[in-house]
Amino acid sequence: MIWRSVSTRPTRRFTRPSRVVATAAPPTRPPMPELRIGPQRLQVASGSNLLDELLADGQPVAWSCRSGHCQSCLVQAQPGQAPEAACSELDPEQQAQGWLLACQCQVRQDMDLHLLDPAQDGLPAQISRMEYLAENILLLGLRPERPLRYQAGQHLSLWLDAELARPYSIASLPGEPELQFHMALKAQGQFSQRIQRMNIGERIYLGRANGHCHYQSDWQDRPLLLLGRGTGLSPLQAVARDALKHGHRAAIELWHWHPESGDCYLRSELEKLAQAHPQTLRLHLHPQSQLSSDMASLRLASRHTLALVCGHPEFVEQWRKPLFMAGLPRRQVFDEAFVSRQ
Repeated sequence: MIWRSVSTRPTRRFTRPSRVVATAAPPTRPPMPELRIGPQRLQVASGSNLLDELLADGQPVAWSCRSGHCQSCLVQAQPGQAPEAACSELDPEQQAQGWLLACQCQVRQDMDLHLLDPAQDGLPAQISRMEYLAENILLLGLRPERPLRYQAGQHLSLWLDAELARPYSIASLPGEPELQFHMALKAQGQFSQRIQRMNIGERIYLGRANGHCHYQSDWQDRPLLLLGRGTGLSPLQAVARDALKHGHRAAIELWHWHPESGDCYLRSELEKLAQAHPQTLRLHLHPQSQLSSDMASLRLASRHTLALVCGHPEFVEQWRKPLFMAGLPRRQVFDEAFVSRQ
């Protein structure tokens, strides 16, 4: 028999170790950028659209296309605050000054902003002419108070005040006494209604001219195919006149499609121009109903042809495939889609 010693220590009651439950820290919200406009402060969600935030706060910002094309929603930030995507379409001087397009700007950091004031930042111009080229097309003539640099066929924004601006193509040529625009009037359009109530001598403000739909000096020996509908004729006739002024040597084919109920609103002027340049300029002024058949019968004068297409977005889009199938690479097609709010 083996004797074992018996402990006299009190026994401990067994207890299961308590389980440690890990708890996640509450999610932290990303910091909300602050927009500073003079003495005003506005906090916005990171990544939000600058134009949307400014409009929601009731700030006086003009806008039109929301695609960065019209450049009506210009806002100025401090150096280094403008995202590259919001200013890449502006010229180097504007970029250096901190200007950006609010519709293309995602807010990721605090920003100190100056909202465009047409009277301070625009070019004043006086209305010198208002006449109707057709029932719903107004010719607006302006005399800028300082010289304006532009090329025939480019576009710019016209400001009636800090909140009402629209882009229009320039119908005149540099050096002509008036700056002219052909405006398609919209029955419910804010700009259309307001401009028709204005008088000769009243002042409006101009933005900078921009756009690539203009004649270039190295085009002299290349055939031009100009395709327009409605007031898309405005920049195209300017390009044609500018080309002829610079001694364009190749053929210029100008096509325009007008409403069934009317006629080409510049027929008389264009026919006189064609008579003066019978070896170069050929006109095709057709009703809208002929557009499809004209597309199907399109033939290029040369594989070096350059095409300029101007009009509403659907018209511009309609021409992409026919021009490609006719043999024109994308780099030889320049288009100007008239995207605008009323």
